[in-house]
Amino acid sequence: MSALTPTQTLVDSTLLLSFCKATAEGLRLDILRVLSAESFGVLELCHIFATPQSGMSHHLKVLANTGLVATRREGNSIFYRRAIIANDNPLSDMTNTLYATIDRIALSAEVYDRAVEIHTERARRSREFFSRNAEGLRQHQNQIAEFEHYASSIGDLLDNEHILKSSRVLEVGPGDSELINSLATRFEHITAIDNSANMLDRAQAVIKKQLRDKVTFLHADIDQITQANTQGKHFELIVLNMVLHHMASPAALFASARKLLAPGGCLLIVDLCPHDQDWARDTCGDLWLGFEPSDLDAWARRPLARLRTERSRCLGPRRESYPRPGHLPWSQKRFSNTGSPVPSTHNPRDPKQQ
Repeated sequence: MSALTPTQTLVDSTLLLSFCKATAEGLRLDILRVLSAESFGVLELCHIFATPQSGMSHHLKVLANTGLVATRREGNSIFYRRAIIANDNPLSDMTNTLYATIDRIALSAEVYDRAVEIHTERARRSREFFSRNAEGLRQHQNQIAEFEHYASSIGDLLDNEHILKSSRVLEVGPGDSELINSLATRFEHITAIDNSANMLDRAQAVIKKQLRDKVTFLHADIDQITQANTQGKHFELIVLNMVLHHMASPAALFASARKLLAPGGCLLIVDLCPHDQDWARDTCGDLWLGFEPSDLDAWARRPLARLRTERSRCLGPRRESYPRPGHLPWSQKRFSNTGSPVPSTHNPRDPKQQ
């Protein structure tokens, strides 16, 4: 008689050995830490870790072969992020425990600073694009998602929210979309911000004369508004309409929005689903070719955001119909601030607060 008993699901010892070898290296653990909520390209990771491309590619290949990192093609570029582990993965318990342990590792000051440099460079490229291409940009953007095709959907959602007319509303990156007029018709106090002076000028040109007194235009990004909010004023509604795919760090937006949302307040995001139209990078300045709705939900759940998904809607054509002008698939998501506590002090290198 033996105390050993066979199990219904046997873990392949080769798979387990591969997993252990892949994670028995300090740099690979640091890579998994950095990729916990962000996506980076190979060259960006080389910069963050001051590692030659050949070495970084080797480490990423080892992690990918073990199923610990996933790739996503953004046009001609490939971005890496930490893989989501399926429940039926025979090493799911071990992997989730590894992830939880890695996430307790604080990033070194050097790694953190170089990751910030990547975001700063992304933001610089985006600002420069809009500074050069504000004129005629709307025509190009309409080839991706024309506002009139989804305006009624936004209107329906706002009708069902019962947000008071006197509420404070923030629109991030209004551009020359007609949404600013729709918001100013519904609400009395609108703040419109843009980090591009040229695009802010176009937003001011769009607003109807009778609605101008309701809108305050500020040349700033959402982080600057958060830092300047020393009096603790909050917004009942924050709106991003086809803006998230221009942001250097889409995941970080949710934490910034949480700081500005009133308890019970609503964050409304309308953006593209993943697509393969790489020309949007050059003609529209897109940093990201859309997002999986599940990614938005995951970013909203992070400790510094703790926003709850209330409503979600995905619309658009089947992939075989691309590229129909103005008809790329898009999603509309509504998140709420439930008032659950977030860390009172923020150490950006403390992974438990990310």
